[in-house]
Amino acid sequence: MEAQERYNGPLVSVLRLFLSVDLVGSTAFKQANQTAFTSDAKATDTGVEPWFLPMAQFYKEIERIFARTWKAYVTGLAVELDWLPGPAPQLWKSAGDELLYVKEITDHRQALACIVCWKNAVEEYRPHLKDRYPSLDLKCTAWVAGFPVTNSEVVFSKDLSSDAIKDDDDPVWVNLYLLHKYHEDPSDKNLTKDFIGPSVDAGFRLCALSSARKFVISVDLALMVVHALSSKPPKTPELNLAIRYDGRQSLKGVLGDKEYPVFWVDMAKDSSLDRLEDKLLKLNSGSLDEIKDFCEEFFSTNPGSIIIPYVKTNGDKYFGAIPEIHSHKINALRQYWSGETQRRIDEGDARQAEGQGKTLSPAEKKKILGAIKDRLDENRER
Repeated sequence: MEAQERYNGPLVSVLRLFLSVDLVGSTAFKQANQTAFTSDAKATDTGVEPWFLPMAQFYKEIERIFARTWKAYVTGLAVELDWLPGPAPQLWKSAGDELLYVKEITDHRQALACIVCWKNAVEEYRPHLKDRYPSLDLKCTAWVAGFPVTNSEVVFSKDLSSDAIKDDDDPVWVNLYLLHKYHEDPSDKNLTKDFIGPSVDAGFRLCALSSARKFVISVDLALMVVHALSSKPPKTPELNLAIRYDGRQSLKGVLGDKEYPVFWVDMAKDSSLDRLEDKLLKLNSGSLDEIKDFCEEFFSTNPGSIIIPYVKTNGDKYFGAIPEIHSHKINALRQYWSGETQRRIDEGDARQAEGQGKTLSPAEKKKILGAIKDRLDENRER
């Protein structure tokens, strides 16, 4: 454990929860005849495009309400249950009329808590949206992804004239270099970070299956949620979720085009037509044990493609064990970063000695070496 603590860089095991909310019907809304919105005094008075007001309200209201619901959980129920909330969710990016948030998970129960807060925020905003703009609605999706194994963080330099853009033919080392720079100073306005990988791709595929009622969640997230639901104190209705199953569907490019289990959190209200139809069709949520058993069997029958998610800091051993091969890969990444950076420093010194180039200053060397001073044999995870 001491060796892990000595490494103070970004190449550590992290599980992230991704949350998506999409404004349904926005494209048709924006393309509609502008004269249909002349009655919107707010738009005509300010000179903005008539379609922009609901979009701006969507961006700001989701942000405001989600921040409030999360804060209420952190200062209220999380304290009562003694559940560590972990880092707060952050905006990842906007993609057209879709907002994406990301949260680092340090305990599997945070996945349940964050899903509930997200669901509550969307449910609170939805009636205000539909009351004013009946043709618009909201749909949600959520998934988890592990880093730096299976998925990766990528860092870009925004300014093409920046010294951060390296004239180096090794894209892996360049990304690691930028990733370490970002880790040292996340507020650096010249750097921007993104997330890529199979789990992230699968999450976006799942977004296509979501609807106003169906808050689709990935199979590994479903396992984390039902595990937390089954172990939560009984008198905590605030954390209850109805999880349903739509069977397995093929998601293009995901799991080698094998059929993927589609679980979803039910966003329908108890008095809605959907609920009444459920009764007629005899549709019920699966039991927590049934969902857990199915997910475990799915993981066991698809080895190498998908695994039970793990969180190194998790108190529950069910999600606390990191596979040995993942530890090896993380150590290999660190060794690669350390070795390749040292090689570049040595080559710079050699060129300087031969009068062929400029070497790094002692201060520059110290800064770079400070991030990689622990070699593989000193950083091996226990």
